Amino acid sequence: MPNWNTKQKNKKKKAMTNNLESKEVLSAEILNAIDLIIKHTPNAVFGGSIALNAVGLINRKVSDIDLFFHLNENLTKNGFLSIVNDGQILSDTVTNVNGVEIQRTGAKIAGVKTCCFKVSDEEMQHSKIEFLGRKICVQNVNYAIMAKMTYADKNNKHKEDLKQINTNLDNYF
Repeated sequence: MPNWNTKQKNKKKKAMTNNLESKEVLSAEILNAIDLIIKHTPNAVFGGSIALNAVGLINRKVSDIDLFFHLNENLTKNGFLSIVNDGQILSDTVTNVNGVEIQRTGAKIAGVKTCCFKVSDEEMQHSKIEFLGRKICVQNVNYAIMAKMTYADKNNKHKEDLKQINTNLDNYF
């Protein structure tokens, strides 16, 4: 019977891939919205499917944008609310993965549903990722994975993402 180390040596290792380089993942519409966000709020932290695609944990088309800002950050002063949008800005309170109420502000930027979440400093942990001549901040993917786990019962997309994350992580180890 082979031991664990033998299995690991025989397993083909998968290299980390930045899937944001793929046109199948980022449409021209999403790229346009990202460009507008970078221009007006260069320190915005991108999360959700953008962060997970950036590190190769999922490989699917991005359909919306999740942004993260500091809890006390003013969306007018930081430039977000100056980005041209569809004129309908919605703001409400949602519950985060720890059951704490946080502010969510949504708008359509260049036709793309964009949600801004005001979060704790801890949840603002990020890395800088480059793709297609752009550089963005992407949230620590642990938070994106926790959100997928928390809300999977409400959205099949989250369940499918978690299955793909699990498969991809198995390929790394």
